Amino acid sequence: MSDTATAVTPTRSDVPTASTWHLLIGQFRYCTRSFWRTPVAAFFTLVFPLSFLVVICAIAGNATIDSREGIRLAQFLTPVFAVFGACMASFVSLALGVAYAREAGVLKRLRSTPLPPLVHIAGRVAAAVWVSLIAFVLVTVAGVAFYGVQIVWRTLPATVLTFVVGVCCFAALGLAIVSLAPTPAATQALANGGIILLAFISDVFVVALPQWLDTVGWFFPLKHFVNAVADTFNPYLGGSGFQWDHLAVLVAWGVVGVLVALWRFSWEPRPERARRDRRPGRRARAAAARDDAATAALVTPAALTAASEGPPRSWWSLAWGQTLFTTRKLLRDPLSVFFAIAFPVILLIFFSTSYGRDARWGGIPLPQYLAAVFSVYGVAVMSYVNLSTMVADDRSKLVLKRLRGTPLPPGAYLVGRIGAAVLLGATTVVVVFGLGVVAFGVRVGLLALVMSAVAFAIIIGCATALGLLLASLLESPQSVTAAALATLLPLSMISDIFINSTDLPATMSAIGWAFPLRHMSAVAVVASSGQDLGAAWWGHLAVIAVWGVAAGLLAWRLFRWEPRAGTGR
Repeated sequence: MSDTATAVTPTRSDVPTASTWHLLIGQFRYCTRSFWRTPVAAFFTLVFPLSFLVVICAIAGNATIDSREGIRLAQFLTPVFAVFGACMASFVSLALGVAYAREAGVLKRLRSTPLPPLVHIAGRVAAAVWVSLIAFVLVTVAGVAFYGVQIVWRTLPATVLTFVVGVCCFAALGLAIVSLAPTPAATQALANGGIILLAFISDVFVVALPQWLDTVGWFFPLKHFVNAVADTFNPYLGGSGFQWDHLAVLVAWGVVGVLVALWRFSWEPRPERARRDRRPGRRARAAAARDDAATAALVTPAALTAASEGPPRSWWSLAWGQTLFTTRKLLRDPLSVFFAIAFPVILLIFFSTSYGRDARWGGIPLPQYLAAVFSVYGVAVMSYVNLSTMVADDRSKLVLKRLRGTPLPPGAYLVGRIGAAVLLGATTVVVVFGLGVVAFGVRVGLLALVMSAVAFAIIIGCATALGLLLASLLESPQSVTAAALATLLPLSMISDIFINSTDLPATMSAIGWAFPLRHMSAVAVVASSGQDLGAAWWGHLAVIAVWGVAAGLLAWRLFRWEPRAGTGR
């Protein structure tokens, strides 16, 4: 069911006689079904927190803390990730749902139907609370069933109250984010980026923080939500479990979210052209002309050439035009820029500042190591996640099918997408290492620079081939994004990017070696730090090359230019 269908559904003759309660229930059911039909939202809300619980418990071994009471480490980890899952549903998923409905014109059209717009928003909030409850219960049940977590029954009422207050607080903040962000892409970047960054300073991803950064975490609601719920799972604390100070902070942030939403919320999408024309006139007109030409060039680049004087453009000229167009398109997507470029930079700053320049990892300075592995992560996001999603999206919109009726060679289209992934992946590497050199004493000699260029060229090529293979195997862009994240994020946990592999159990470490991301990290670290390029380094490079060639051949064999029958628009 589409948002458009929802907007016109209330115009049926029986709707005007329906009560507000029945309308609210209908919107709740619709929004719940929409959530389950969006694989990306389901992954981040349910699978993402659960995977962190599994990985952290595997690393720590779920040791028994109190043999007399049978208390295990998971007793204190489970509520943390349960809260994180609830926040992903009540904050991120709600904000994105409302943002996309506004952009599609659904909220605007509601004013011409018997369905009150506020009832529609209330239905979305109710659905977000329901999904938050499912996420919370899912992680908790997994902890009880597999990791020996015990429910502290005397604090159960406090758990319920804290959950309700916390979820309502983050739902209000989600609506505030929608009110401030002009587009769904900006909403997604602010919501996802904000919750993940806060997780690092809010006792979700447990790291050793300097005192000032730990203090900063207490100014935001996530840390209060996490600690208030965690205390209700702590069997060593007495009393009923009600943490009124934490609850007061959550209520205060919820009120702020409501006030911001009431102040800035818009029921209509902001016109793209109006946003663009806020710049000076001539600059705006030139930018608009470039955008229009680039959009037309996506389908008929040679037609523009034919209409102008001069010879037809060459194949490589068309491919270069597609590269520039795709690069501009990705750079104007806040989510792509944030997770592929800004997020690795933020992680480098965060961990290098937290642990200091003198910390070492694998025998080399920590900032040197982090610059390499976070560059690998940014490259993987750009070449594996963003590229595959873009190609799948173009196929679902029948852009790839229409290419056969235009002078643009399909191969030039693909080369343009791959070229943009290479160009922006290299940009990520340069930005991350540049910051490391300037701010954290990272050193890259001439030989290391040359070998790093070779290493990252092969890494980007492999990640790009895997991205195209993923777009070839799956149909919808939502499924492609969900599958890409469902593989990249867990593998990052066991591939020396977020967690040292020496801390992993033998089985999990062996799984990491079977996939290319672990080898990418090893190659990047050795090449950029100037270590000896021994047989092991060449072995890692060979594994990456084999994965890239195999994925490229399979993508070439399985790639589809048209959606499967019955799935196109």
